[in-house]
Amino acid sequence: MEKISKEEFIRKLQDVKTATSVTGIVYKDITVSNGYITGIRSTTNNTFKIKIDNLYSGYKELEEINTNTLKDYVKNRVQSPALAILNKIGLV
Repeated sequence: MEKISKEEFIRKLQDVKTATSVTGIVYKDITVSNGYITGIRSTTNNTFKIKIDNLYSGYKELEEINTNTLKDYVKNRVQSPALAILNKIGLV
């Protein structure tokens, strides 16, 4: 699959309001602002914050994208919402 540009990547991210992990956890109130994706884990009501540049790098560089491979790109236990968002926008 050919990778999309960063501009298209950000456009797709801006359309995401919710995403669901492979284990069924729902992430809600997802927004894109100031170079970050933020949202709330519905199970804990804890917020998460993902740097878009790092997520895009992982998307561009990784052959296989999963929570383990994303650990080198997105830190602070946000691999699951990152993967859920990539799945939601059809890039995994």
